[in-house]
Amino acid sequence: MMYWYILMVAILGLVTFLFIKVSRPAGPCLRVLMYHKVSGNGNKDFLTVTADQLSMQWKYLKTEGYSPILFSELVKYVKEGTPLPPRPVLLTFDDGYKDNFEVMYPILQHLGMKANIFLVPAYLQQQQQKADGTYLDLHELSRMNPSLVEYGLHSYDHQSYKVLSPADVGEDIRKTAGWLQSQGIPFQPCLAFPYGAYPKKNPVKLKSFMDILDQSGVVLAFRIGNRLNAMPLKKPLLLQRLDIRGDASFEDFVKLVKRGKAAF
Repeated sequence: MMYWYILMVAILGLVTFLFIKVSRPAGPCLRVLMYHKVSGNGNKDFLTVTADQLSMQWKYLKTEGYSPILFSELVKYVKEGTPLPPRPVLLTFDDGYKDNFEVMYPILQHLGMKANIFLVPAYLQQQQQKADGTYLDLHELSRMNPSLVEYGLHSYDHQSYKVLSPADVGEDIRKTAGWLQSQGIPFQPCLAFPYGAYPKKNPVKLKSFMDILDQSGVVLAFRIGNRLNAMPLKKPLLLQRLDIRGDASFEDFVKLVKRGKAAF
């Protein structure tokens, strides 16, 4: 009985090792980190990292030779083949929280980093109407240096693209881009799916969905997935992001950045 147990453990270990080897890209990779909120008071949760956590994480990236890039740099890489710097990393923030300006931006300036924020017009409008301090306002968006921070699309009001029809997704993208243009907010043709959701289990709907993205002028689209993106990028409209959580340890952050989900 013990023999069979040892054998099964050995086989399981081998299968796990082979899965990791196959799942993890062997060559150059693009890492896309997904953040949401940054707190200045030490509070943290699955959506919120503290200022100290963010500083430690970004100092690690700098020490390890990662090069932060902007949306526009990645767009030029995909469309024109413009080379990216060594070990590129795309730092992204979802939803446009006010602390991205009040807490994240000073850290970014101090460390010489670059970041990208996915905006939701309905949230920005909420800030215009209520001024409750939750989301960015137009003045704060304009104050961030465009050579350090760029903006992308994150749907108009954060509806799941898995639920919407492809036609409705196309209308949502047009509505989102149109509102940002009307407010004079510059943005790149980059889209993060709300909740990371899209119709991946329906081949017919997925084909229509991808066609809509292309027809809408989207150059880069992002899911979650928690894996590294092998370069050159084979699926620029289904790029994977690494979910950076405030309730995870620094050691977990390092493992995720180094290897992605396949390492766990």
